[in-house]
Amino acid sequence: MNFNIIFIIFLIFVTILFPLKYTLGSSTDPILITISSTMDQVIFDGKWTSPPEWKSSSENKFYDSGMQIILRSAHQDNFLYFYVDVLNDFTLNKGMDKATICIDGKNNKNTISDNDDFCFSATLGNKQGVVFQGGSVTGNFQKISNPENFIGLGNVSDDNNRYSKVPHTSYEFKIPIDLIQRSDNYGFYLSVYDADSHVFFTWPNEAVRENLLKIPSPNTWGDIVSPDKSLPELSFPILIFTILIFTIILVQSKTKIGIFR
Repeated sequence: MNFNIIFIIFLIFVTILFPLKYTLGSSTDPILITISSTMDQVIFDGKWTSPPEWKSSSENKFYDSGMQIILRSAHQDNFLYFYVDVLNDFTLNKGMDKATICIDGKNNKNTISDNDDFCFSATLGNKQGVVFQGGSVTGNFQKISNPENFIGLGNVSDDNNRYSKVPHTSYEFKIPIDLIQRSDNYGFYLSVYDADSHVFFTWPNEAVRENLLKIPSPNTWGDIVSPDKSLPELSFPILIFTILIFTIILVQSKTKIGIFR
């Protein structure tokens, strides 16, 4: 096996096995979501509970009006997973501080929401979030029954948090993919509400949210993409098996070419 083949195999495995880390330089940069094999081990309590818990997820950092927010994201099997860490929200307004994640299943960037647009909201101190769907007569989002196995909750992150030990707000989400349908490119929006200052911090920054009753139009949202096209995904063992088969075929092809030269 020559050096070129070894290098190709190395790149493939690095892409799959190591989480993505990315700082959002502008609101036009997409969020990159990675496949993971450990998200089913997350303890959903609204905070970073143990050192390895969210380690196998992509990392995106962004800032809005001085607020630093970390977004960790991953997908495994039939779920999307998100962790929202609001690093300098130290005023802990339980029952009032909120994080909302919105996903456009078709990413059609409509000016008025439709029924493939969903928002998932979690409140600090509450043990279950709520789900909203677009497509109402008014074009706004309406509350719907929570889908099975949906989780959305907020808590106070503290000693086990990898970014800051100072108590601050954080949120965890587990979203069924069947609700939004599988795609490798979704529309995506995130807002965090700090009840103490009555301010919304958002990504993209330009998609300003003015109150709790109104979500900005999907045409202002950004994108979240699966760069390795694993959403819709093969399961992790099948993915590894496929790569190994591809590698064997590649090696055999190179060997045959060498023989007939």
